[in-house]
Amino acid sequence: MMDEELILLNPGPACTSKRVKDALLRGDLCHREPEFTELLSRIREALPRVLNLGGTHEALLVTGSGTAAMEMAVISSVREGRGVIIVNNGVYGDRMIKIAKAHGIPFHEVRSDWTVPADPAAVRAALARHPDVDAVVCVHHETTTGLINPIKEIGEAVAGHGALFVIDAISGTAIEDQDLAEAQADVICGTANKGLHGQPGMSFILCGDRSIERLQEVPERSLYLNAAGYLKGQRKGDVPFTPAVQVCYALDEALAEFEEAGGFAARTRLYRERAALVRGQFARLGLKVLVDEQFRSNTVTMLHLPESVTYDALHDELKKRGYVVYAGQGQLSKDFFRICTMGEIPWHRLEALEDALRESIEAARG
Repeated sequence: MMDEELILLNPGPACTSKRVKDALLRGDLCHREPEFTELLSRIREALPRVLNLGGTHEALLVTGSGTAAMEMAVISSVREGRGVIIVNNGVYGDRMIKIAKAHGIPFHEVRSDWTVPADPAAVRAALARHPDVDAVVCVHHETTTGLINPIKEIGEAVAGHGALFVIDAISGTAIEDQDLAEAQADVICGTANKGLHGQPGMSFILCGDRSIERLQEVPERSLYLNAAGYLKGQRKGDVPFTPAVQVCYALDEALAEFEEAGGFAARTRLYRERAALVRGQFARLGLKVLVDEQFRSNTVTMLHLPESVTYDALHDELKKRGYVVYAGQGQLSKDFFRICTMGEIPWHRLEALEDALRESIEAARG
């Protein structure tokens, strides 16, 4: 193991700054005290603002991973007896189907290949075939492959329909160039970690006016993930269940860091620069990228495993050199691995990645 800190090149949890880590030590606090009410209000106000959604969306915080936010969003957007259209071109699109099945919500699938962005025309056609659906759900960044879906164009296809547009932006929030405000999304799901560089364990949904109205009409499908209950309580500075208070401290600090560093424009520029750096390294090393360049995200790169190298061997060699990478998922797990430049990563550690990869590939073949 290198003397320097282990760098996580997996798509979450992501590395965090010392300032964010130190925020975890602010102290113990009961969530029924006025100090927590102030903290909650500050975070709820900041999240829409930093993501260019101030004035149009309201934030609801939930203790749990990004999947908790997505489950809350899906089950709180569909009324009794209505269905949902799910855009599926990866593991996380498939997860939305599992959520619908778990709660008995009828769904219609718009499927495409894992290496091809979703087709807005196919979404429009599905809405024409199923005019009674209450929501269209789409993943912004499919971390399965590092693929970006055209959320702006899909939002245009949904606009004017009675269905809500729900986006899983968990691994795209504050990372990808597309302005979330342009997507015309009614519900946007995110997490404290990943692009916002907070600690894992806290997620959120951002609700527009139409979705806030819808919440009141949807049956209570879950005790813990009932968005209407969260909305009612958090508007009064309250939470229905014990939150991860220290993770809220860290998110508060991460949001302050985000704005001090230049906000959305600066953060997305950083991720573009990181992607250009490491993908240049991959090209020099002869590592082949699965997804076409025009469809790639700013963080996750899905790479073919080098000849005669297994993922486990490559992972272990890279970890000895101070880096953690991630396996492929599902049907891609045997032949691919992923490198993700997410979170707080010193630039010199990214520059040193090329040599670490070269050495690790040679050692893994040995």
